[in-house]
Amino acid sequence: MPNHKEIRQLLADPASIDWFRQALRSALERDPVDAAQDAYLLSIVLAWHSRAVVADALTSQAIRDASRR
Repeated sequence: MPNHKEIRQLLADPASIDWFRQALRSALERDPVDAAQDAYLLSIVLAWHSRAVVADALTSQAIRDASRR
């Protein structure tokens, strides 16, 4: 679990993408329990979305491959 110093390092790290740094800054200004619950829900939604996108891509590729035979 990151401590305050590590959180500051994440916020200052130019390798961290802007979206992440902005989301982290925003979350740190909120009630920590609410922010953690919202982050958990967001992770579930994004995981579901990424699986759906990959499944669609694999289905499309399978259809293209099948049509070439």
